[in-house]
Parts: sequence; structure tokens; C-alpha cells
Amino acid sequence: MPILSLSRPLSQHQLLLRLFWMRCVTTLAQGLLVASAIYGMGLSLPLAPLCTVLGLMLAFNGLTWLRMRLPQPVREPELFFQLCIDVSALSALLYFTGGATNPFVSFYLPALAVAAAVLPSAYAFGLALYSLACYSALTYLYQPLHIHDHDQATAYHLAGMWVNFVMSAALITWFVTRMSATVRSRDAQLAQAREQQLQDERIVALGTQAASAAHEMSTPLATVAVIAGELRIEAGRNNALTMYRDDLAVVEEQIAVCKTALDRMGMDVQVRQTDAVAPVRLSDWLRHFVDAWRLRHPAISIRLTLPQGAPDLLDMAPARDQQLIGQIVQTLLDNAAQAVAENGKVDVVLSLKKDTVASAVMNSAIIRVADDGPGIAPELLKRLGYEPVRSSTGGKGIGLMLAFATARQMGGKLTLAAAAGTSAGTSSGTAAGTAGRGACATLVLPLIAPNRLANQKKT
Repeated sequence: MPILSLSRPLSQHQLLLRLFWMRCVTTLAQGLLVASAIYGMGLSLPLAPLCTVLGLMLAFNGLTWLRMRLPQPVREPELFFQLCIDVSALSALLYFTGGATNPFVSFYLPALAVAAAVLPSAYAFGLALYSLACYSALTYLYQPLHIHDHDQATAYHLAGMWVNFVMSAALITWFVTRMSATVRSRDAQLAQAREQQLQDERIVALGTQAASAAHEMSTPLATVAVIAGELRIEAGRNNALTMYRDDLAVVEEQIAVCKTALDRMGMDVQVRQTDAVAPVRLSDWLRHFVDAWRLRHPAISIRLTLPQGAPDLLDMAPARDQQLIGQIVQTLLDNAAQAVAENGKVDVVLSLKKDTVASAVMNSAIIRVADDGPGIAPELLKRLGYEPVRSSTGGKGIGLMLAFATARQMGGKLTLAAAAGTSAGTSSGTAAGTAGRGACATLVLPLIAPNRLANQKKT
């Protein structure tokens, strides 16, 4: 069983860890105070029972450390029990050292402050009542301290009150500030999770609408394809329609592309997952994809740059699903084609990165799509991919939203940025920025080794 590191505990053990360190500090301070009272001030204290209480506290703190090795989260009753043990130990020490006359009797306050900060009101009030009962009992039941010099006793009492205030203030401030930081961090994570959930719900709704639209378009598109085919055949027979034969052939090709896209939207998920694990060189896959895209946009000049060398990385396959990667890249390329002029240029650059993190090799692919279009307005960079944005070309930025969501689901990351120069990146096609700046889209994806892909396929 791995031993839990105290410097980096599990999130469900943060409160218990702080109680552990708080108890370490208080037990050490109490031991030093007992030693100072006996050997420094010459007071006659029952050393055996005091050492027993301190020893039991150290043993209990050891059990607390062992408890943090378990993955089960710490609940409120367990924290309440931990604080009750601290109050009981303090009461036992005060019983042997003067009871309520001890200047450290107000040391109950740090435990109460912790309870008020981390426990529900019922547990906090319960601990307050228990502390009040212990304090009240110590006003009658205790072993008195015998100090014959009244002036010396007063000086010791004042010094003890000062030390008690310093320690209590330090412990309360440390714990409450750390708790506040934890609460703020948790609230920020919850807010981010809610925002992510809203975005996912919106994307699911868009996907449902797309599936419905694909179903509704399939029949009319098939009808148009039949009519276009008949017209092309008729153009071959009728000399008056011969001049339209090439145009009708182009119409049939475009209809075939639309039917292929609709068929791909209706493919079974299990079939796509099975196809996704087929090993393939990423460079070969991207070259084939760009060649196919070039046929759809012959007026756009596109240049593909592939990495040289690194054969071990070149043999890696795209992460999870090549079809999903193709949807992302196609969205970026289509947006770039819309942003540039008729004779515009688009650059696609593939780079591979190999990092070693925590003794593990992490391989990733970086696909950058660049254009020399007008760029992205700065005020739109934070909105693109996260909410619909109206485009001057009629789009609404939905494709980028789906691309961002798909990249996240695959464990990758998609970023957009405006860049100076004519080949800085890909434009969103949604707004015009400064002329000639261009824009940049960067897709970072994890890679899976061929042997891992083979194992997944066998599974």
C-alpha cells in the first residue's frame, strides 16, 4: 500500500491534515510548557499523568496519520470526534495543572474556532457545549498549583496568559486563513465545473439538432441527386444541354460530398470506436486528409509541412479516433478558407513532441493551421469556441464550439490566437481584425503507441 505524502494529501484529507499539524504544534507546545514549569520554574507537577496524556495524544496523532492513508473521505462526525479528543486531552492536562486557574484555560478557543469554520452548526454548538462543561468542571475539580510567593505566582500567571494569547491567535489565524483559501479554491472549481456543464449541455443540444437535420435532409438530398444524374444523362443526348454537362457533374460531386457527410453523422458509435484503434502513421493520415480537403477548395493554396526524422514518434497513431480529429481539422481548415481571399494561402504544420513527466514518456502531436486572412478581432478571441458568435459569412461559430468540445473529450487542447504575419495561424471566419495579421489555431493531442493500440483492439 502506498504511503500518503503529507505534503500532497488527497483532497478529502485536507481538513484532517490541518488538524494533524495543529495537534502536533499544540502537543509540542504543551510538552515544552510542562518541562518549563517543572525544570524552569521549579513547580511541583504530577509528571507521570501529564506524560501519559501527552503520549496518548502523540499516539492518537499517529493513528490520524494512518487514517490519511485510506482513500475514504473524512466526514463531519469524524472531524467532530477529532476535536472532542483535543478538548478532552486539554481538560486532562488542565486538571493536573490548576484547572480553571491555569492561564492556558482559554486554549479551548482554537478548537472552537476550527469547529465553527469546518463543521455544521449542530456539531459546532455541540463542541461548544462540551468545552463549556469541561471548563465548568475545572472550576471545582482540579489539582491546585502550590506557589507560595504571591508576587511570583502573579508574574507566572501573566506570562502564561501572554503565551496563551500568542499561541491561540497564531493557530486560529493559520487555520482560518488556510480554510478560507481552500473554500475559495473549491468555489472556483465549482464555478468552472458549472460553466463547463452549461457548455456541454449546449453542445449536446447542437448535436441533437444536427442529427435531426441530417435525418430530414437525407431524403431531399437523394431526390436532388437522382434529378441531377438524369439531367446529366439527358445533357449527353441533347446537344442543347451539352454546355451544362460539366456543371451537372460538379453538382453530382458536391451532392456526393454532402451525402458522405450525412452518412458519417449517422454512423454507429461502436463502429467508429473500432475503426479508431487501427494503427496508422499520423503524418500519412494528415497528408491524405489535406489532399481530400484540397479537392473541396481548389481555389485555396494549402501547404502541408510534416516533421522529419524521429521515426519512433512518426509511427505513433492519432489519439483515440481519427474521425474526431478529422472533424476538428476540417473545421479549422474551412474557417481558414472562409477568412482568406480567393487566392489566399493556408499552412498546415505538424510537429511531434516527446516529454518525460514523472518518469513517464508523454507523446503529443501539435497541428497548427495558418492563414493570411484578416485575423481575429481581440474582443472575439475569448468568445470563440465557447459561445455562438455571428459571422460576416453567415456562420455562428458553432463549428468551433464543437471542435473545442471534441478536443477536450479526447484529452487534447485547442487554442486560437491572432498573430502578426501572413502565416500565423487559422482564422475563425467570424470577424475581421487588423488587415494582414492572420490568425492561429493550435491543436495539441496525445498520441498512443502502436503496441497500446493493438492491446486495446484485442480487449
